[in-house]
Formats: sequence, structure tokens, C-alpha cells
Amino acid sequence: MRAVADNPDLAASSGINVEKIQLTSAFLSAGITGLGGAVFAMTFLFNPSTAFILLLPSFAVIVLGTIGSVPGTIFAALIVGFIRAISYPVLVGIGSPLDRPSYSQMADVMPYIFLIAILMIMPLGIGDAWEKWKIERLRKKSSKDSAPSRKVAAVLAILPTGIFGLHHWWLNRSDRAQSFSAIAIGAYVLHRISKFLGTHSFADGACAEACLDSTSAETNLAVLTGRSDGTLLVEDSPYFSEAVSDLDATWFELMQTELQVTNLIVDLGEYVWPLVPILLWALALIEMNRLLSNDNTSSKKSSAEHKNLFAALKMPNFDNLRNRWLEIDRKHQSLISDISERLAGFGQQTTSTISNANSWIIDTVSWRSEERSNHLRKYGREGATGSWLAFGVLLFTMLLFLWWLPISDDVDNLNWSKAFQVSNVLLTLSIFLLMTFSLNLHTGITGMVNFGVIFFVGIGAITVTVLTAPVEMHGHGWDILPATILAIFLSAAFGWGLAYPTARLRMDYFAIVTISLGEIVRVLLSGEPLLRTGPIVSGVGIGNYPLPLKQWWFCGSSTEVGPDKLYISADSCRNDILLSSPASSVSDLLNLGDPAPYFFLLATIGITLCILILILLDTLLASPWGRILKAIREDEDVAQHHGHNVLTNKAASLALGAAIAALAGALWAWKLTGFDASFMSPAKSTFLVWAAFIIGGAANNRGMVIGAFIIVLMEFLFNVLVAASTSDLPLYSTTFQIDSLYRWLITSQWAVTKTFLVLTAIGLAIRSRAIIETGVWGTIVFAFTAIFLGEKSIEIA
Repeated sequence: MRAVADNPDLAASSGINVEKIQLTSAFLSAGITGLGGAVFAMTFLFNPSTAFILLLPSFAVIVLGTIGSVPGTIFAALIVGFIRAISYPVLVGIGSPLDRPSYSQMADVMPYIFLIAILMIMPLGIGDAWEKWKIERLRKKSSKDSAPSRKVAAVLAILPTGIFGLHHWWLNRSDRAQSFSAIAIGAYVLHRISKFLGTHSFADGACAEACLDSTSAETNLAVLTGRSDGTLLVEDSPYFSEAVSDLDATWFELMQTELQVTNLIVDLGEYVWPLVPILLWALALIEMNRLLSNDNTSSKKSSAEHKNLFAALKMPNFDNLRNRWLEIDRKHQSLISDISERLAGFGQQTTSTISNANSWIIDTVSWRSEERSNHLRKYGREGATGSWLAFGVLLFTMLLFLWWLPISDDVDNLNWSKAFQVSNVLLTLSIFLLMTFSLNLHTGITGMVNFGVIFFVGIGAITVTVLTAPVEMHGHGWDILPATILAIFLSAAFGWGLAYPTARLRMDYFAIVTISLGEIVRVLLSGEPLLRTGPIVSGVGIGNYPLPLKQWWFCGSSTEVGPDKLYISADSCRNDILLSSPASSVSDLLNLGDPAPYFFLLATIGITLCILILILLDTLLASPWGRILKAIREDEDVAQHHGHNVLTNKAASLALGAAIAALAGALWAWKLTGFDASFMSPAKSTFLVWAAFIIGGAANNRGMVIGAFIIVLMEFLFNVLVAASTSDLPLYSTTFQIDSLYRWLITSQWAVTKTFLVLTAIGLAIRSRAIIETGVWGTIVFAFTAIFLGEKSIEIA
């Protein structure tokens, strides 16, 4: 499995069945995951959103424990679980005096903060750090060149540090030092726990604050029972009324067990802490005596051996060696002179030959370049002309599909509805296109696997909206343009700064850090009142912020808007058909009837920004800096060997991509006119952007346009299909056919199984492996569902 993971081609050439290994690995991992899901379903309620709740913590566990390290993953799972469990009460305690009761929601994000902190120290996780530490420990243990001083170890044993085994650590015996430290620290922890229980439990003599404040009770048990005899009866149960019930008996048994356990821990803690350090110190003194005695014996023995050794050695004659070296040097100089004279004559004869060869090479290279150019033009998309032609054809196809998207049959508002639909699609396209440009710059061009584009998008959206919201709506009252510029620069600063602490991280670890940052911002958006605007700041989300050029779009540049004016807001201007404005001008031009929708203006702004960003990126990537980024993507070591500063160029790439993503965030906020933390959900943002990136192709900005267009159009198409529930709505017949096919797949599973069996037979007849695999797996899946599910699941649903 490790050989296949490292290099499948090399593993296959070594005789390993790669497909069999991958199938076995998938089978085992799916079985283990299914077991975990079964355990999870026994404890918690499972719903469609549970997958994302489990996915990100699983990533955190795997990365924290080191990818490929089973012990590290187990240890990381314990750490993540402990942090999530302890964060809730801690955050509640922090949020109460700050009037932040929603801080408890941030408990889910604490593991990601811990993950980032650990990866800054251990770039490959805990498991890798543990393995390196063991190797280093063995290397030091086997080294004999620098033996540690036994006298220093003896001093460390005499001092109180002996109970922690520091003398063993000095002698490179870290295993024994760990044992000493673990025993000493464990004894102290047990002592503190027993002391706490001895005060706050029902152990013998325990007396907490309630007991100290009481004048009649001397122990906690007396406070509970009201008696000072130290006994506990069934009648002391809080559920006791008139007669002893099973619940009272169960409570009494549990309390008896608790009393016995707490008394045992308290008594054990009183003996452990003074006794264990004394025993450890005594053992350290015994080892000190042994060290000193062994040191004296070994030093005398080694001194005698050294004397005998030096007596047996004879010093070499260095004068003879020097004379021999001078003779060899003279012969070498003579040989070099002879060769130089011969080469001088030969060089004059070969100069013309070399010149002719150079001319022939230049002509050959030119001919090859022309032939390659013709080859690229001949074979379509492999050439520049063919690439642009393919892009134009695909883009034209997407625009035709956009124009084909059906709308309602309202004849009176048909043009306006179509303009609104096209504007909505193009605005959404511009948002996703800017995000894919950012992802392509980070991942496709520079090679940094970034799953946190939404982190930079969130910074842009939150900064613009919070700064521009009016002061009475708990904002800051900034103008839109300076707030947008600040948001872009702030996101770029985060991108630049992110490169330096993550410089040592491997790309898959960098991906988890970025997706963790996105989750941190998402949870902060839902739990921090400073990131909320509106008439009620305690409400969830950001709203009541101004939109760019909306007043100019509906009211024109000469119309005043305000509480004491004729028009209170831009919306009131829109309703006045006699008012001259850019929206009415566009409406007259396109024969829309009503004023053009505001989305038309936002879509124009978004598409313009996308065109400018595309030109900027193409220009930069065609420059030497773009070639440096591609060199870093292919091999960082080679790029650094050629004198390029890898870290600085990565930081610049992250900063530029972050600025583009922040611009997308601002557009997204203006489109939504109000949002909460759900807009940063990975299913609605990160995964869709990655889908567009994969469809478009890495390092291809024109491909990003097509990929984003396909994703956005599919979303709008499925929305139309979902809404087509009656026969008077568009695409009702298509929806009915899809529903019929789905109904056949679910209710007639044996018929579907037979169909896949026929498909398998066809594949065998024509010897098509793809058809055979489709038929076999379809047969297995639907036969399984027919046997184990049947009609009962449909009837219950």
C-alpha cells in the first residue's frame, strides 16, 4: 500500500497489482468508516448536514496525527476530542463576563486553532515528530564520540531534579528519564486530584464552601443528609417521597460506590505524593553512587589502554611524503603545458567547423520551431489559435444555453424577467469566476493546494459590509469605495502573512490549514457580535448595508434622496416611472417595461472586473514572474537553486489571489444584500469552486471561465427543474420524465437489475471493459437494494 501511494507506476513495474491494492484499501477503509458511522448513529442523530460536521474534524485529526501514521492519528483524535469537550465550558466562562453567550458556538473551531498552532511547530504533525524524535534518540544513544560526563549526571541525581530523571536524560537515556518524569508528574496530579476530591466530594471529612458557610454541618455529607453521624441512607435520595422506590435504591448504590471510590482516591493521594518523590530520589542516589564508582574504574582502565596504544604506534616520516608530493606536482604541470600547446594548434583548425555547426543548429532549431507551430495549429487546441477558437466556441455555447434557460410565461414582464435572469446568472458567474481565478493562481499556477478560498472571500465580504453599514445599524459608516479598497488590501495582507508561517508545510497540510481558517471565520461570523449589523445587533448575520451605485442607478445623479426629501430611498425612485435615471434608460433601450433591475448594474460591474482580472493575470503569467511561479509549482528545489526566492514569490501569489477573492466576497455580499455564516458553507462555496477549477483545467484561466459557467448554469437549471411542479411551468415534461426514471429505479429494482445484466452481456460480447464494469456494479447495487430494502422502505417514507 505504501509503495502504491508513493509511486503507482514504479510499484506496477515491480510486479505489484496496483488495482488490487487500491480495491483492498478502499474496501478496508469503507468498512472501518461504516463501523464508525454505526457507532455514531447509536449516539447522535444523523441528518444530511452531519457529513460536513464530521468531515472537517476528520481532516484535522488526520493532519494533526500525520497522514499515514496510525498511532499519531489515534493520539490526535484523543486531543481533538478533549479540546472540543473542554472548550465549551471554558468559552461559556469567558463569554459570560463579556456578554458573549454565543461564544460557546466557537467550541467546534478550537481544534482548528490548535491544529494550526501545532503545525507551525511540527509541520508534518505529531506522528512525524514522534518518529523523528525516536530516530534522533537512537542516533544519540548509538553515538560514542561524545560521551556525556558522569559527574554532571551524578550532580543532577543528587539535586531535587533527580526525581524527574534528568541524570538519565543527560546520559542519553531518555526512556528512563521519561519513566521518572511520568511517575513523578503522575503522582503529583493524583495528589492534586485527591486534594480536590477531599474538599468538593462526599469523602470522609470533605468540606467545601457550602459546608464552611454552614454552622451546623461539618462535612459535605452532613450538608446533604442533615446529620453529623457520617452515614448515608436510602431516605436521603432526592427522589424519595413516601416509600423507597427502585430509583431511590439505584441512587443509593451509586452513592455508595462514589463514596468508596472517592475515599480510596483521597487516601491514595495522601500517601502517593510524599512517598513517590522520596522513593524516586532514593533510587536516583543509588544510581548516582553506581555512576561514580563505574566512572573511576573505567577511567583508570582507559588511561592504561591509551598509554599502551600510543607506545605501540610509530609516527610516519612526513619529509618523505612531502618530497613525493612535489615530484608528482612537477610532472602534472609539465603534462598540462604539453596539452595546452597541442590544443592551441587544433583550435585554429576547428573554429570554422564549429561556426558552420552553429549555423546548422540555428537553422535546424528554426525549422523545428516552425514545424512545431504548424503542428500546434494543425491539431487544434494544442496551439494558441486553436485554444482561443475552442474557448470561443464553448463560451458561445454557454451563452446560448443561458439564453435558453426558461422563465415564467408572464407575457407582460417577459423581457424584464429575462433581463433579471440573465443578470442574476452573470452576476453569480462573475463571483464564482473571481474565486476560480484566485484558486487557479494559488493551486494551478503556483502549486499551493488551497481549500480556503472562502477564507479570503469571507474577509472581503465582512470587511466591506461592516465598514459601510450606518453607525445607527452598528456599522462604521464608511463610503463603499474606500471600504472595498481596504477589504482588498486586508485580504492581500492575510494572504502575504499566511505564506511565512506555512512555508515549511507540505501541500496537503497547507490545504487543511486553509480550510481550517475558513471554518474559523465562519464560526466567528455566527458567534461574534462585532461581526453583525442591523437594527438589533444581537441578531444573527450582517445586513442593512448600502449597495454600490444603487441610488445613482434608480434616481440619477441629480436627484436627492433622504428622510426629508421627496424620495426616501433608491427603491422609491424606482417606482416613479417619470423619473429619468440610468435604469430607465437601459429599460427603454432593451424594451423592458419597468426600470432595469439593479442586478443588471452589478452584473456589468462583475463581468467588467472579471475581464480586467483575466487580462491582468494573462499579462502577469506571461511575464518572468509567471514563469517563476510555474517553476516553483514543478520543483521548488530547482527554482531555489536558480536563485529564485520561493517564499517571497509564494507570498506574492497568495496576496494577489487573496485580493481577487476579497473582490468576489464584496460582490457576493452586494448580491445577497444580507447574509449570515451559512454563505461560507463548504458545500455552497469551496467545493463548487473546486469543481469549476477541475472542469476548467489547472493553470488555464480561460478554462476557469468555462468551468465556472458550467457550474453556475447547472445550479440555475436544477432550480428550474425543482420548481417545475405543475404543467403550466417550464420544463415540466422534462421533470416528469426524470421523476419517472427515478421512480422506476427505486420501485422496479429487479427490472433494473435485469437491465444491467443485459448490459453486462453486451459488454462481454463486444469485449468492452467499461461496459462490463458498469453492468456488473449496477447489477450488484440494485440486486442488493431489491433484497434488503424492497417496498417497505418506500411505504414507510
